[in-house]
Amino acid sequence: MRIIGVIGLGKMGLPIAENLLARGFDVVGYRRSIECPELEAAGGTVASSPAELATSCEVIVSILPTADDVERVVSGPEGTLSTMRPGAIHLEMSTIPVTRKLALMRQLQHVGATMLDCPISGSPGMVGPRLARIFASGAAEAIDRVADVLDAISGPWVRTGDFGTGTHLKYISSMLVATHTVAAAEAIALARRDNLDLEMVQCALETSIAGSALLEQRGPVMAQRSWLPAPGPIATLHEILDQIEAHLHEVGEHRPVFEAAKAVFDQALADGWGELDIASVHDQISAQNALAQDVTK
Repeated sequence: MRIIGVIGLGKMGLPIAENLLARGFDVVGYRRSIECPELEAAGGTVASSPAELATSCEVIVSILPTADDVERVVSGPEGTLSTMRPGAIHLEMSTIPVTRKLALMRQLQHVGATMLDCPISGSPGMVGPRLARIFASGAAEAIDRVADVLDAISGPWVRTGDFGTGTHLKYISSMLVATHTVAAAEAIALARRDNLDLEMVQCALETSIAGSALLEQRGPVMAQRSWLPAPGPIATLHEILDQIEAHLHEVGEHRPVFEAAKAVFDQALADGWGELDIASVHDQISAQNALAQDVTK
């Protein structure tokens, strides 16, 4: 059985590693704090550096917060590039700009290795039960070679095309998450304002033509106004929304619905709500409406 390296053993990376172990793969992990008793308890081992990890792994998975983090573990002083095997495949699952991934992909090509752009869509709680979805892009032959790895990480995964199309689909997915969340929040806030029974509203709408996955998942949270613990923190989504905004600027596109939704999340982050769940924009909308009513009185 192949040895899989997992770099970034956080809220997403650790359940990815555990899924691989549960399906029979050997796993070597790395995170900056070095120690990871959770991975060792699940049967994995911990490397002291990305370079050490790459010496034994045919497939490497990385999922990290920023492009700088990814570049550091690949081409830094103890990066994987220095020891990566010819023929190795790197599944880069972080949500970072495509231009930064392309530069790393070309560096890997010089040592005979392949990088695939494979962002994962879903909250951390969806990774363990394999409900999060991978958008796999890049060389088709390389994707074929790691199909069993993708199966182990994510039940449903999608081939999206050339390298970078995975990240662009992740942008579209996150755009819909933002706009659907704000739409659901506006609907629940209005239902609350009109003194409707919120459980009845949820039952009536979630499976109707007006429903959405966000309304189904976050409607009850909005009704209860329970923002912690946060399966999807505002700060995490907002980082991707900033990337989407930059991408839209690069391609010269104007998306007014997205821009309106992003403004709500911008304000929530500015107000210090970054650690709260995305459903908490319900209160942002309610507060803005209350303020607007006070101004007009």
